[in-house]
Amino acid sequence: MKIIAPIAIALTLLLTSGCGNLSPRDNFSPQQRQEIDNQNGRIGEVENISNGLKAELLKLQQNDEILNSELDRVQKGMVNLQSNNENSGIQILSGSGGLMVAIVSVLAAIMLVMNYRKKAEQSEKTSDILAEKIAEKEDFDLEEEVFKAAMYTDVEANVYHAMHKAKMMKDQF
Repeated sequence: MKIIAPIAIALTLLLTSGCGNLSPRDNFSPQQRQEIDNQNGRIGEVENISNGLKAELLKLQQNDEILNSELDRVQKGMVNLQSNNENSGIQILSGSGGLMVAIVSVLAAIMLVMNYRKKAEQSEKTSDILAEKIAEKEDFDLEEEVFKAAMYTDVEANVYHAMHKAKMMKDQF
């Protein structure tokens, strides 16, 4: 029994080790055993392929840099890529000139609103003074004439309110 175990192990090792490639130098396949042949220009061919790949990579890198610079200019608004000669409309609010137009427009609108507000305040003061003077006169016919004049207009309620307010102010003093 002591002899059979080492023989079995030895046979197992001999039979199973034939399938593997234990040493790369012992490989006799001509496809895997290519030697660099400097005599036939194999190294020069590899260098040419390498230089060609380097040139292609450099070209791709330059194209990438050009695209990046164009993208940067487009984002900053320095380049118009729609150069197909089509009328794409007037761009009024572009650049510093457009900013000035917008600021001037806003200021003009504010001035107009302030002007109309001032006129409205003056008109309100005028109507208050007139209503006060009419209430001081205590002339019923004059009040009726004023109400008839305002009857079918959109300021009828305002005239009544001003006259009522003037009478209340007169009664308090």
